[in-house]
Amino acid sequence: MKKLFYLIASSLVVANMLTACEDDVAKNPGDFNLKPTLEISEVITSLNSGDFQLKKQRETDTTYRYFYLKEDTLRDADGNFVIDSRGNMVVKTDTVYYNSKITARLTEYELVMLPAPADTFSISLKSNAKWNAPLPPKVDGKEVNWYYNYNNWVGGSLTTGGGDGMVGFRVSRNRNKTRATVAVQDIMTADSTVLIRLRFCQKGEKDEE
Repeated sequence: MKKLFYLIASSLVVANMLTACEDDVAKNPGDFNLKPTLEISEVITSLNSGDFQLKKQRETDTTYRYFYLKEDTLRDADGNFVIDSRGNMVVKTDTVYYNSKITARLTEYELVMLPAPADTFSISLKSNAKWNAPLPPKVDGKEVNWYYNYNNWVGGSLTTGGGDGMVGFRVSRNRNKTRATVAVQDIMTADSTVLIRLRFCQKGEKDEE
């Protein structure tokens, strides 16, 4: 009798585990086994300034281009190292560019000019894949210090998610004239085969002076 009881109890535990697994599958935000897709709502919602309509600029297939720095120590005609006025060997640095094997579907949108006040914005997206939304790249070696992105799951310099989600960003108040730098916000699938590129600038309070 005890063996029968244990057998029934074990069956119930297994059944509960299977049910829990089915619930997890149902709550999965996307089917990551399919070809990755990614699209945005084309409407940016702000906390204080209303909605902003995105306008598509172009859509094309593109190949990622990377680079690395190659350093060579210079030698003269006799094979000796070239020495500068400080007694150091002269090193020549070249930038070598190369194309990756990944072809991405790139969708770019026209520049969005944001108002001068500090504000918070959000963009909803639909996807069946994992995706990334890194911080805008540096301009002339400097961070774009008026634009900050985030999402509901991960903070810091890399915003990540999976399936349908939201990318948010906030801008600081611009007391001067229109920003000299443009914030480029990329949103891409984790395998880099789908890329959406957004560009933002911000008006200044002194533009009309």
